Amino acid sequence: MGKKIGKHEAFKLAVAGLLPADFQDWRLARPDGWTVAHAAAKAFKLPPLFDQWNLADGKGWSVAHEAAKNAVLPPGFSRWEIADKSGWTVAHELAKQGLLPPLFNRWDLADRKGWTVAHEAAKSGFLPPSFDGWELADKKGWTVAHEFARRGLTPPGFTSFELADERGWTVAHEAGQNGALPAVRAYW
Repeated sequence: MGKKIGKHEAFKLAVAGLLPADFQDWRLARPDGWTVAHAAAKAFKLPPLFDQWNLADGKGWSVAHEAAKNAVLPPGFSRWEIADKSGWTVAHELAKQGLLPPLFNRWDLADRKGWTVAHEAAKSGFLPPSFDGWELADKKGWTVAHEFARRGLTPPGFTSFELADERGWTVAHEAGQNGALPAVRAYW
C-alpha cells in the first residue's frame, strides 16, 4: 500500500472518486460513525470489488444501505438482511425506490415494527405482477393487501377482503375508502 492517507483527506478523495486502488482504510469515520466507505457510496464512487457492506454509522445505517439508496450496489448483491438499528434492511431501501432485482424473494424481511419489504414495495407501488404474499402482516395486523388497497388498487385475484388489523379495519374498508373495492362480489 502507498502512503498513509489521513481521515480528512480520505473523505475528500472518496467523494471525488480518487482514492488509490489499494486503499483499505474504509473504517475511517467521523464522530457520528459515518465512514469513508459511506462517503464513497453517497458519491457513487465505491470501487468494483468493495466488500465491507456491514460498516455502519451510529444509527446502524450501513454502507450497503447508502449504496442501495444511491443505486450503486453491485450486480449479484444479495445481503438483503443487513439492517439498521430500527430493523430497516437494505431490501427495504431498495423496495422504497423500486430497485429490487427481478427474482427477489425475501418479501418477509421485517423491521422492528413488522413492516415487511412487501409492505414497502406496496407503499411505493413496486410489487411485481407475480407477487402473492398479500396476507403478510406487520405487528398491528396491517397486511400488504391493506397497503396495496391504500393506493387505490385491488390485489389481482384477491378474495380475503375480511382480513383485519388490530383495530378491526379490514382490507375491504381500505379498498372501499380508496376506490379499489370490486363492484360485484357474489359472497357479499
